[in-house]
Amino acid sequence: MKSRNGGGRDEGAMMTKRVAVLALALLPVGASAQGAPQQPVAASGITVQAHGSIRVPVKTLQFVAVARGNVDEASALAALRAAGVVDPSMGPLGSSVSTNAPTVLRGTIPGATSEKLEHIGNAATDYIHQHPGTTVESISFVPRLDDCAAAEQAARTAAFAEARRKGEAIAALAGVSIDGIRSVIETGGCPVPPEPPQFGQNTGFDLGTMSTSVAVNDTVTFAISPASGGERRRTL
Repeated sequence: MKSRNGGGRDEGAMMTKRVAVLALALLPVGASAQGAPQQPVAASGITVQAHGSIRVPVKTLQFVAVARGNVDEASALAALRAAGVVDPSMGPLGSSVSTNAPTVLRGTIPGATSEKLEHIGNAATDYIHQHPGTTVESISFVPRLDDCAAAEQAARTAAFAEARRKGEAIAALAGVSIDGIRSVIETGGCPVPPEPPQFGQNTGFDLGTMSTSVAVNDTVTFAISPASGGERRRTL
C-alpha cells in the first residue's frame, strides 16, 4: 500500500510539473499579444478607370483618297491642285503592286473649311466622270494638330479629375483615406489620329464643326490607408 500511495504522489507531481511547463510555454505568446501595439492591415489601393476628352478646332487636314482603275497620275494630281490640295502625291496602297490594286492619293489642305472640302469632293466626282473605269473607294480628311501635346494635357487633366472624383467616392464608402497615386496606365492621346486611317476607322474629325477630339483613357490606382477617428465612416 505504501509503495502504491508513493507512486500516486509521484504521478501527481509529474502531472503538476507538466501543467506548469505548459503554462510557462504559453505565457510569452499571451504577453506578447497583449503588450504589442496592433499594426494596421496594409491596404491594396483603389483602382478606377477615367476618360478625358477635349475638342480642338482643326485648321489643317491631310487628304487621303483610295482609288481603283486606270488613274492617270498627271491629270489626277493636277485636279487635286486645282481643288486646293497642296503637295499632292500618288502611290500604291501598302508595300506591293498588283493588277487593279488600290491607288492612294495624298495631300495637305491648309485653311480647311466646309466649302473647301465640298469643292474637293466635287472635283473627285468630276474626275471619275471624265475617266471611265476609275472609281474612288473612299475619301478621308485626317486632322493635323500642330500643338497636339497641349490638347492631350488638357484631356489628361480632365481624366485625372474624373479619377479623383471616383476614387474619393469609393474611399468614402469604404471608410479609408486616399494618400496619393500609386500607378497610372494610359492609352490614347497623340498622335491624332494615325495616318493613313484604316478602313472604317473613325478619325475623330467632325465636318459640321471642323473640329477633332483628343482623348485619353487612364487607369489610376490610388494608395490608401485606414481613416482615423471621426474620419472613419461606415464600411460596406
